[in-house]
Amino acid sequence: MELTKSQKKITRELIQLGLQRQCRSFMKKTAKFVNDTKKIKENPHEHYLDLFKMIMTFNKYIASRYDYLTGSYYYDTVFYLFRDGVLTEKDIKRFDVEIQKELLADKAYWVSIYKERK
Repeated sequence: MELTKSQKKITRELIQLGLQRQCRSFMKKTAKFVNDTKKIKENPHEHYLDLFKMIMTFNKYIASRYDYLTGSYYYDTVFYLFRDGVLTEKDIKRFDVEIQKELLADKAYWVSIYKERK
């Protein structure tokens, strides 16, 4: 979908919001993991390796989703963030009605495909 200059600005802001939310969520999970004293006492080195693996996996995910985005991928990125629940309907209300309807329709389509596969 071709976005106007003002829509691209909103999209960049929503992508940044999505990144912040995903990083916050990861940091909460990491803090809980780090403070798991039972695992630390059992095998500290193994705990450290698991933490390292968590961080590397998250880093690869974040890089694949957010690095090197150009305007032609803005809509898709916002859609995936919306579909995955990172962005809400309230967030996408910043767009004009046409883009909101498109995002909602695309999400409904993906939800219906997912339900069929189950």
